[in-house]
Amino acid sequence: MREQELARIRETYAGYERGRVRLWDSSNRGYARIAQERDARLIELIRQSLPPDGQVLDAGSGVGTLAAVAKGAGIEASWTGIDLLESSVTLARATHPWATWIVGSADELPFEDQAFDVIVASTLFSSLPSRRLEHGVAREIGRVVRRGGWIVWYDLRLGSPRNPAVHGLSTQDVERLFPDWPLDLEPLTLLPPVARRLGPLTRIFYPGLSLLTPLRSHLVGRIRRPD
Repeated sequence: MREQELARIRETYAGYERGRVRLWDSSNRGYARIAQERDARLIELIRQSLPPDGQVLDAGSGVGTLAAVAKGAGIEASWTGIDLLESSVTLARATHPWATWIVGSADELPFEDQAFDVIVASTLFSSLPSRRLEHGVAREIGRVVRRGGWIVWYDLRLGSPRNPAVHGLSTQDVERLFPDWPLDLEPLTLLPPVARRLGPLTRIFYPGLSLLTPLRSHLVGRIRRPD
């Protein structure tokens, strides 16, 4: 069952490369605004959560984009990324050799207990195809984050009618994954299909539209492992 689920994730991302990758084109002004807003918030949360000489794990790190953003923002940390796709990890190693990159699944993390001060889970859980796998990943993340440490969360709160491979997670869903862990999550990100259509009017309309909670597609914030 587990191997079948992991194979489904690999197939989904292979499909993105063949078709949906155009949706994340940074030349689209609306999507560029989404990415800028998301990255700024994630960097702010990581900075708030890191102790001096802290250890960060980016679970589902892709090609290492967030690591580069964090380094450019002056965050001094030991950065480790893990991703299921070997091709993504190979590219991350080539472009960001100062960090550690590992091929693997977040439900079986090859790290000791309490190894990290901060774990970033950015659009990770929404791509997991079963509740079983969601709980397995949550359990492993909870194991490797230090007591009093933080999970920095950014993920869909609304499903995508055009992409059945992802699903939204409400605040209540996150609470079920991390019971008794204090959390502070808030909606962020203008619905991508709306943002991508703003074109040259992005600067004018994005700020106002993104104030409307029903139009915010993601949740962002922090979850703290109890001492």
